[in-house]
Amino acid sequence: MRRHGRGTWFRALAVAACVLAAIGAGSAFAAVSSAHATRHGGGTRSVRVNGYSITTRCTGAAAAGTPTIVLLAGEPDPLTKFAHIQRALSATARVCSYDRLGEGTSSKPRSEQTLGDSDAILHALLAKLRVGSAGVVLVGHSLGGLVAADYASRYRRSHQVKALVLLDATPPSVVPRIKRLIPADATGVAGKVRAEIVGLATGHNPERLVFGGAPLPPIGNVPLTVVQHGEPIFAVVPTYGRRIQQIWSAGQRRWLALSPRSRMVIARHSGHYIYLDQPRLTLRLIRRALANAH
Repeated sequence: MRRHGRGTWFRALAVAACVLAAIGAGSAFAAVSSAHATRHGGGTRSVRVNGYSITTRCTGAAAAGTPTIVLLAGEPDPLTKFAHIQRALSATARVCSYDRLGEGTSSKPRSEQTLGDSDAILHALLAKLRVGSAGVVLVGHSLGGLVAADYASRYRRSHQVKALVLLDATPPSVVPRIKRLIPADATGVAGKVRAEIVGLATGHNPERLVFGGAPLPPIGNVPLTVVQHGEPIFAVVPTYGRRIQQIWSAGQRRWLALSPRSRMVIARHSGHYIYLDQPRLTLRLIRRALANAH
């Protein structure tokens, strides 16, 4: 499994890979890949939204009738994690990325957040960015994918979201199912995985986001691409790895029910960070979504 830094409870899997090679879990939590990250700059600015400062980067030129592509990184990745994808897409479209509250250089949330709160910030931010009637194509990775899907569902009547691409997005059902699977007294890698899941259920994460696992309502007749990792990334979790993979795969399939225009793609040479492991595939799928959104 490739190590691309921390990402929701997947940071525990990165820890596991390190533990198998040498005991040093604590330092692994802070390991961040620099291969694809860049410094803030080149269009990055702070936007005031609902009393918060939101770090946003928009590049590329807006074309008449063409949606803006919006990239949502996972937790706790900054917008720079998507830099290479944003740079490539900016040649033909307007592309924006942003740090959610508690991530990157955006403000920290003042209290616990629901998915609805995170959606409200994005909705206000898009108004500030003036995406216009052409709408947006949302591309979300991991927890960013859950936020993107919830946004598309919550604001479906506005028809603002023209297409949705989910890159190994965190399914709502994974939280209660992993909590039931791994006992509270589990130790080692399994215990770390469970602790990450509990953190998402209780708000003990950088975004102070709390969600319990309720399924999302449909997003309407919106093109939806669900992309799932193909490498055996859960194999490092003793006892529970196979069952975790089954839970994750079932959650990915449930995403398909959000839209009658959905499709599943397996990124066979990717771990959780599909857009880093297979950038060409990622770009192809986003460009196809943009074309279908017109």
